[in-house]
Amino acid sequence: MHHPPRLINRWTVDYGHGEEPHEVTVPHAWGQDVDVRSEGPVVYRSRVDVPYYPTNLRFHGVSYAAEILIDGQSVAVHHGIWDAFDVPLFAYAGRSVDVEVRVVKNGGPTFPVREVASGFLPYVFNTFGGIYKDVELVVSSSSPQLPTSGIFEERVSAPIRSRIAVEGYKLFLDGQPFYLRGLLHWGWYPDVGHPNPPAEEIREEVQMAKDLGFNTVKFCLWVPPHSYLEILREEGMVAWMELPLWDPTDDPVRQRQIADEIERIVRQYRHHDNIVVWTVGCELSGATDPDYRRHLTQMVRNLTGCPLVKDNSGGAEMYGGDLREFGDFYDFHPYCDTHYYPPVLDTLLPGPRQKLPILLGEFNDIDVHRDLATLADQMPYWASTLSELNAQGVRWQYDLPTVLPTCRFAQEPQANRHTELMASSRDKALFMRKTVHEAVRARDPIAGYVVTGWRDTPISSSGFFDDHDAPRWTADECAAWNGDACVFLIPIRRPPWVHGGNRPGFLDPLNHFTGQVFWRVGVHSAQALRGGLVWRILDSRGSVIARGAETNLDVPALESTEVGQIHWECDQPGQYVLELQFGQATNRWPIHVVTRLGPEELEAWRKHDPAGVFSDLKASEGDHVLATEVYPNLTVDLQQGRHVVLFLQDRHTSPMPFWREAAYEFNDSGFWDRLRWRDAWERFLPVSPDRTIDSPSLVAQLGTRDALQPLMLRIDTRTYAEAPVVARLQSGGSLLVTTLRPQNQSGVLRNPAGVALLRALLQECGGQ
Repeated sequence: MHHPPRLINRWTVDYGHGEEPHEVTVPHAWGQDVDVRSEGPVVYRSRVDVPYYPTNLRFHGVSYAAEILIDGQSVAVHHGIWDAFDVPLFAYAGRSVDVEVRVVKNGGPTFPVREVASGFLPYVFNTFGGIYKDVELVVSSSSPQLPTSGIFEERVSAPIRSRIAVEGYKLFLDGQPFYLRGLLHWGWYPDVGHPNPPAEEIREEVQMAKDLGFNTVKFCLWVPPHSYLEILREEGMVAWMELPLWDPTDDPVRQRQIADEIERIVRQYRHHDNIVVWTVGCELSGATDPDYRRHLTQMVRNLTGCPLVKDNSGGAEMYGGDLREFGDFYDFHPYCDTHYYPPVLDTLLPGPRQKLPILLGEFNDIDVHRDLATLADQMPYWASTLSELNAQGVRWQYDLPTVLPTCRFAQEPQANRHTELMASSRDKALFMRKTVHEAVRARDPIAGYVVTGWRDTPISSSGFFDDHDAPRWTADECAAWNGDACVFLIPIRRPPWVHGGNRPGFLDPLNHFTGQVFWRVGVHSAQALRGGLVWRILDSRGSVIARGAETNLDVPALESTEVGQIHWECDQPGQYVLELQFGQATNRWPIHVVTRLGPEELEAWRKHDPAGVFSDLKASEGDHVLATEVYPNLTVDLQQGRHVVLFLQDRHTSPMPFWREAAYEFNDSGFWDRLRWRDAWERFLPVSPDRTIDSPSLVAQLGTRDALQPLMLRIDTRTYAEAPVVARLQSGGSLLVTTLRPQNQSGVLRNPAGVALLRALLQECGGQ
């Protein structure tokens, strides 16, 4: 006779406060009912009617340590957050018994975070405790006369066969070419309080991710409920399972215990045939011995039969530690500023190394300006200043409790254009995502990627979904760069001649000088395509001013392929739009065309350029100064009505990424209306700095009482520290100071955006 599992979901919970136990429904985590710093024990109790047939009480997940008592007698102890375990009830057949579960969570003095398989959630917010997954009565598959370990393995009726296959750099899923497009999921569910959300919530978020073009979910350092993998399979999506090993203790005893839990997890989850990638841990650096990683990798490979298993997502070459690595693919986590992505990606290509696919296991995080005003109004527990609700724990980012009570965007949002800054940083982040992904698709040894991340968390605002789980971008905004096929622009090589030899150099595809404008166009597709490139150029009014079509050709699956060249003679400077289509793949970019810098534009200017930034410019001996450092008479020149444009290099600056973790406030609307650079991120890309202005240091050096007025202010989207990138000082003459870099890699005169920036600042100073 078939006996289906029976849920045991009615329990009482006793927090040990001296109060009467109260009823709860399992799954349950104790959340804000208890000080977040308290490890327990917390006691759950239920009355269970045991059937006459052989039965086990199955706990699908308890965090972290559970002691089970039946009728007051201890019968089992289990340590581990992520794996299920059974308690045999053979001796109680046909009886009603009192079941008591004493739970101690990790993160306290008994089970510190690093000494157990805690995963990454403690670094996102904190640890959680409770019976957070289902408890069921299930038919026992063991004989009552045989001892049992309490560990069970999901049984499958057929041998486990992997759906994924690898040929060189290429992946194949169910025999078809496959390009992995993943979204990084940390298991953060603030409304639930534990990583076991209801099935309807899982289904909704999977559908939203699928709509945005993703085909993979990477479970980063946590183990989802089985229902999540089943829903993914129903939706035609696959999973990357990253086991919960991150920054562990180096204690060999504790590491062996973690390895045991990892093996139990693998045995219980290996039957899911849509887990196509396994990684043992993440960014392990020097925390684990190579033999330990080798053993775990081989264990996962042997148990799963998966051809994509790796010991260390992120890799020792990127994160340090012993350089011996084990696995079937290269896995890197490039988190770099946008203008550095192409050369960094090139350094990660295999070259003469073993021909294995590259998967970017995490990358391209972009923290935006989140809705601080709403958070300050609602004050969720995970942003609270109260330690009992939101203790720092092991988090290294703990900014919101300080930011929300003090930040001007939270406290006076309307006066500080909070909404406008949100929109600006959202558009900037979209530009960054698109630009970086086009660079990735141009490099076909990269077999896929996982973008950071799913939703905003207490430590970051880099989610595709915001704090309220609403999509930050639409499907249409992501389609061009996060779909099966991607059309991209191939940079034109132009290595400059410097000091007797060539240096690396490329022409900027989005900013051009008048005359010949030229592009090479590439396509990368998960499936083989046949088609022809169709292109057109629109002016600022939306009128088509040039168009063309190329001969049909074949694009092999998973191979970045040039599909055409575009030549356009443009004698009129201005802003244009380039639109491309190949088959069903489309893309578009804003294009800027400027005139070259003429010698007459520098007639009123002399140089003070010890840094050699403007070595390719021939300035005159005019009254006004183009400088790359503060010179002795700068303040005197200003007092005498002269103008200075100062491009700071190192002194009076602070190192700071331009793109990552930043939003920008554009002050003085007249200035930006004249420059026409506000939110024009494609113009900033070729002049990106990695420094901000150290205003106190600069003003002290100038020895002036006049205030430095920020014109472009960098807002750190984690700490909300502020620092200018462009500023003005008016003291007789005008001083415009910036850390923007007009010289790029090839000099100012070869950088159309650099020329446009320099020209605009010179004109703004009124020095012509």
